[in-house]
Amino acid sequence: MPRPRRKRTVANPPAVDGFKPFGVPISDLEPVVLLYEEYESIRLVDYEGLGQEEASRRMMVSRPTLTRIHDKAIKSIAQAFVEGKAILIEGGDYHSDNYWYRCADCQKLNVSATESHQCVYCGSKNMRQLNEIDVDSNNDNGICICVHCGVEIAHQKNQPCRETGCPGCGKKMMRKGSYHHQLYIKKQQENENCSTNKRNAD
Repeated sequence: MPRPRRKRTVANPPAVDGFKPFGVPISDLEPVVLLYEEYESIRLVDYEGLGQEEASRRMMVSRPTLTRIHDKAIKSIAQAFVEGKAILIEGGDYHSDNYWYRCADCQKLNVSATESHQCVYCGSKNMRQLNEIDVDSNNDNGICICVHCGVEIAHQKNQPCRETGCPGCGKKMMRKGSYHHQLYIKKQQENENCSTNKRNAD
């Protein structure tokens, strides 16, 4: 029987949810997903300048595992840069001792040792908990949707939607109703409204 994989420790979430190429609407971009543990490996090794031995100790994984995580992170970032794709930072097989929130009004990151329902920066109660999104990859509920051609399929246990190819067009899928799916729909609506206003002005 295979040994259960240990969750990777991530101290804090990134300051932003991702990045996109300059001047291109998010609805026109295919995303590359950078998992939270992959982001953490970049933060520790490339930003803080730690050796892989120390970085692996902080993430509570073996050094070979840290190397694999870091190599995959570098490859994903390189793919986004070279192919002009967006980077979404989400999900993964990780553990954190803190609650992570982003305020939907001021967009500030809130990290708390206990559950919180109010932004410490602006006082808003419109908070989104980051580390409840796609953390449990064993959850077999829900639908995977392709935002490119509209195909929907049942979510498969132990198979994240982003790792599922659309049976219609082959592109990556999203969890229907997830934060990034809602963000995609919102951006699409904004682009449609912008195009309509432009046509009316002409």
